[in-house]
Amino acid sequence: MEHKHIPGLVDVIKVDQPADILQIARDGTLDRAFGTGKPFLNSLLVRRILGVLSLKGHRFPTMSARKATGREIQQDALWQRLNAIAPDIRTAPADLEPLAAWVRDTNTDVAVGPLVQQVIGRLFSPTFEAGEATWAAAEVIAASLAPGNALRNLVWQVTGKVTRAKALLASMVGGDLAGVHAVGVAIHNVVKGLNQMRGLYLDAAVRQTLTPEMASRRCLFAPAVVLRQATEGGTVGGCPYSAGTLLLLELEKARQTGGDESMIFLADTWSRCPAEQWVPAMLEGVWRRATSAHEQ
Repeated sequence: MEHKHIPGLVDVIKVDQPADILQIARDGTLDRAFGTGKPFLNSLLVRRILGVLSLKGHRFPTMSARKATGREIQQDALWQRLNAIAPDIRTAPADLEPLAAWVRDTNTDVAVGPLVQQVIGRLFSPTFEAGEATWAAAEVIAASLAPGNALRNLVWQVTGKVTRAKALLASMVGGDLAGVHAVGVAIHNVVKGLNQMRGLYLDAAVRQTLTPEMASRRCLFAPAVVLRQATEGGTVGGCPYSAGTLLLLELEKARQTGGDESMIFLADTWSRCPAEQWVPAMLEGVWRRATSAHEQ
């Protein structure tokens, strides 16, 4: 845990221990309301991230406050809908063949990003068609969230590049901001997982030892960082904080160092990922389809 605190300038805690992260994720006083004001650098960070993860003044669901109007209902509805269709994708339907072929390395002229985007996009719109433009939009959003390169981000802000990227994706998912987040932000961890899966598959010795469930678990990645802000003072991991303190939850680092898979989807917390069952099922389906073709 690292606490950077200079009065009036910065007040940020980086948290990378699973137990501390779960404490924060379950604490109702640590929220995503993100009030404006001091410290100065806190305000700049929040403004930059909210600027990316919002569209036309509306925040993406992953940046909405716990008690934001409709957040809980919409999140639960998406969770239930994805859970209902997870069993089908686990059976390796034909829609997964392009991804399975990519894992088998039999379509080397195709990029994996748009293939994943196509599968995820169809969850939100039956007419979603991924391509170079939609994937480029997702890459712009991801790059604008990454730390550093302030000059480039300023240029993109002035030219409206990030806004256009979000608007393009929004137009293809019926304006559903959960869908924009899925195909523009969350997708990058799924792509990372598919790259991992291809490596596992191409190692024949490893491939023969893995069930679909095992392969799926080895291809899951947590978000690098999620934010919370204290609405009142408290303590985490022996570190005191005050109202307004920003807490950066380093989920993937915590997962890797602590081995706690609950970091991936923050299940059993108010901000759980609605795709906590669908993503593992999709990865199982891809592995099942890829390996069944190899065995034929």
